[in-house]
Amino acid sequence: MFEKKSMQPFKLTLSNQAVLTGLQNIPKRSATTPKYLPLVICLHGGTYSAQYFDVDVNHTAAFASNGLEIPVLAINRPGYEDSTSFYPIPEESSYPQEYGSWLHANILPALWAKFGEPNGCNCLVLHCHSLGATGAIIAASKHGKEPQSAKSYPLAGITISGYGTQRQEEAHLPVPPPSHIILPPAAKDSMLLQQGRADPEVYKYTEALNKPMAFEELASMDTVWFPSWRELVAGVRSPVMIGIAGDDGIWEGTKDHLKEFSDAFTGSDRVDGSIVIGAPHNLEMSYWSRGWYARCFGFALECAVAFAMSEQPEKH
Repeated sequence: MFEKKSMQPFKLTLSNQAVLTGLQNIPKRSATTPKYLPLVICLHGGTYSAQYFDVDVNHTAAFASNGLEIPVLAINRPGYEDSTSFYPIPEESSYPQEYGSWLHANILPALWAKFGEPNGCNCLVLHCHSLGATGAIIAASKHGKEPQSAKSYPLAGITISGYGTQRQEEAHLPVPPPSHIILPPAAKDSMLLQQGRADPEVYKYTEALNKPMAFEELASMDTVWFPSWRELVAGVRSPVMIGIAGDDGIWEGTKDHLKEFSDAFTGSDRVDGSIVIGAPHNLEMSYWSRGWYARCFGFALECAVAFAMSEQPEKH
């Protein structure tokens, strides 16, 4: 099990009466708290949970949260742990579309009202890992299309790790399809967190971090993401930062991949992208963890300032 947790659990009832659970770290305000303060919301990938962002004291979003005095939440996405599932999925919809719709209509407005405004934040920034990014991109696209008067949360930026548009090989899906998929821990480590890329102590958490994933979540990469990713990302209006792991076991760690993915965010005024040389898929659990979190939270601070400036009346 997990030792020395840095973040604390929370439970919230949403406007649609669904339950959302997760972890929180809310630093106390001080004389050095930034004037423009983002609320960072972390969205885990498939087969993980909110605990992915709080593995131990050395691999936690709370490290950067405390250092920069930025509130951070890590949610259990719908259907994971004790968070209500959005099943059954309507026939005309899909897993990522429901995930994105729930984020936009129910989850992000509730988190902003509960944790953003009361803690003096001026905006929220999403940090997405792997399959957690698809719904976030869909939600951000929906947010970007709304008139300002209709927006129920102030989205100011998105950071992405472990995702992209060029995978090394197609997924081999089981036939007949099961309701859920559970990956063997050893196979996960060999693909997502190769030996030598992380502190040896981290690997003892692999089994405890392993969660069942709905089959449709994985299958939707072929049915939703790859057929329409250009259209989806083009709808995003917020600044974006992308980290492509150089030694990802799923995605190509190449400049060509980084350029293709970054260039597709045509609606964003700012797109920062880099290849994290030598890093594995699970950046947040690796030796690169603190450096990567520091970059993400620093980017979130910049987004908060830019958002505040954009809200001010123009000077003539």
